[in-house]
Parts: sequence; structure tokens; C-alpha cells
Amino acid sequence: MEAAVERIFSNDMIEMAGKFFGINSVRFLKLGEAENYVFEVYRDETPYILRMTHQSHRQKEQVFAELKWIEFLQNNGVTIPKVIPSRNNNLVEIVKGLDGSNFYCCLFEKAPGVQIKIKDEQVNEEFFYEWGKTIGLLHNKTKSYKPNPEFKRLNWYEEELLDVKQYHFDSPDQVAHQQKFILRQLEALPVHHDNFGLIHSDIHHGNFHYHEGKIFVFDFDDCSYHWFASDLAIPLYYLIWNFEREGEKDLNEFAAIFMKAFLKGYETENQLTFHDYETIPLFLKLRDLTLYSFFYKKFDLKSADEKLIKIVTKIEQRLIDNQAIIDLDFKRLLKEMR
Repeated sequence: MEAAVERIFSNDMIEMAGKFFGINSVRFLKLGEAENYVFEVYRDETPYILRMTHQSHRQKEQVFAELKWIEFLQNNGVTIPKVIPSRNNNLVEIVKGLDGSNFYCCLFEKAPGVQIKIKDEQVNEEFFYEWGKTIGLLHNKTKSYKPNPEFKRLNWYEEELLDVKQYHFDSPDQVAHQQKFILRQLEALPVHHDNFGLIHSDIHHGNFHYHEGKIFVFDFDDCSYHWFASDLAIPLYYLIWNFEREGEKDLNEFAAIFMKAFLKGYETENQLTFHDYETIPLFLKLRDLTLYSFFYKKFDLKSADEKLIKIVTKIEQRLIDNQAIIDLDFKRLLKEMR
């Protein structure tokens, strides 16, 4: 969390939020604070997830739009944790920060199961297949979603992290050049009902639980109007990123195994064209771009530890070299699948 937000947050605000939802605010566990404050809390011994979002990150209308989409997906056969209304029957309640600014609070069911680690025994082709199938179902259902225009999520091009200079004003000129190049390529992509819509935008293995062979997705905070192929690139990106940091070799071989099983699962629920699948490397580069901005937004890299500096430097070099995190021949892979 940015230092400016940390300064205006206190544990007393968790108690204030708890009163809206009838939770025991004395007993809580912080789960995250990258972009929102996220806590595991309890009501009648049942665990729930409380999220508190500062107004600098999302507007109330955007939070509400996210929650209404979640409700739509739940009502149309997608198994995801429910949004729990407050005692006032509101999906979003407001708690004031120490400076008087707004934190938007909402409560979710806790997903059953556990998070998967990349070296768990369950990480196999069957798991990859289910992962793809889950995203395919989400894309299939979102095609018929028609939100109230008053509550609409952002379009992909409204993402603030697309502007590297906003958070790293002295970034290399080559990075700025690649930013423009990536955005031009995206702007040239076709947009239609079957390849573009409201998507989760961040379904990596840290944003779902695995339970009895099923995946339960959560953390829809980044949902936006985007190409479906972006949702397929994100899982691949973070798997490779994590394996790379673990020092694993043969990443291309692993990536091919993953994508074959993952896309087979995806196509049981939704199908894209060959051209759409072939844009996945572009979305891998896009994730490098936004993650690069994210690190400069969230951390003072001048005083960061060597590990983080190494991560950001590697991303920067890939951007300069116009290389994706993994070099897969998607044309060949898709032919082998078919």
C-alpha cells in the first residue's frame, strides 16, 4: 500500500466496518494490502473476507459495478464467493480515513479450499484443464452481461499503469518507446462480442482456491473491459514468473504442457479464433508493462532490497528487448491441439 494511504488507516476503522456487516472486528487476520486492505474476519464463527478500498484506488461506482458483475456471474452458473450485503442491505459501506477521505468496504464469503502453490502435487494437467475451463465459463457468461450504464467498469485503455512515466519519470526512453508500440498494437486489434468483454483480468494462481477438483475465483478488483485473450495470458505469465524465480529450467516445455491442457479446458466452455490466441504473447508484454509501473507506484525502488531490484530490472530489460516472458510458438501449439 502507498505510504500516503497507510498514514490515514487505523485498526479502529476495521471495527467501524465490522459494525456495518455484523462481524467481530476484534478477531481478524490481514491477508493483503497491495491495492486494498483485505482481512479474514468472523461472524458467528464463520470466516468472511472484508475488503477496504481507498478512494484513490477506486471510485464507489466502480466498486459497486464490480460487485454487481459478481452477482450476475453467480446467478448464471459461475461458482464464486458471494457478496454479503451489510445490515443496511448495502453492498458498499463507507468508513472515513484519518484525513476524512473514503474507504469503500464490502464483505465476501470466504472461498472453500486452499490456494495452490506452484510445486504442489495438484499442479498437473488436470488442474490446468480445470483452470482453463473455469475462465472459459466466465467468458461465456460475461458475453450476455449488460450492466447499468451508471455503474460501469473501466476500459483497458483507462488503466493508469499503462503510463510508465507517471510513476517512473526517468524510465529509459526504450521503455517509453515499447509502451507506445504495445499500445498501438492493442489499438489495432479487432473488438467484437466474441473476443472482448468484461473480464477478471487477474486470474493467477494466487486469486483462487482449489477445492475438490474445482476452482473458486475471487479478487475481482481488477476487472475491466478487455480482450478475452488477456485473461488467458495472465495465468501463463505468473506461472512462468514464479517458476523462473524458483530457478527452474525447461520453461518453454512446461509452458507448452500448461497451455495445451489449459486451452483444452477453456474450449469446453468458450472458443476464440486462431488470431485471438496468437495475441497472447502481446498480452504477456502488456503485463510486463503494467507490472513495471506497479512496482514503481508501490515501492521506493531506490531503497528496495536486491531481490526486488533484480525482478524490476529483468522486466525492464524484456520491455527494452521487446520480448515476452516466454517464447512460445502459439501457431504450432494450436495446430497440435486441434
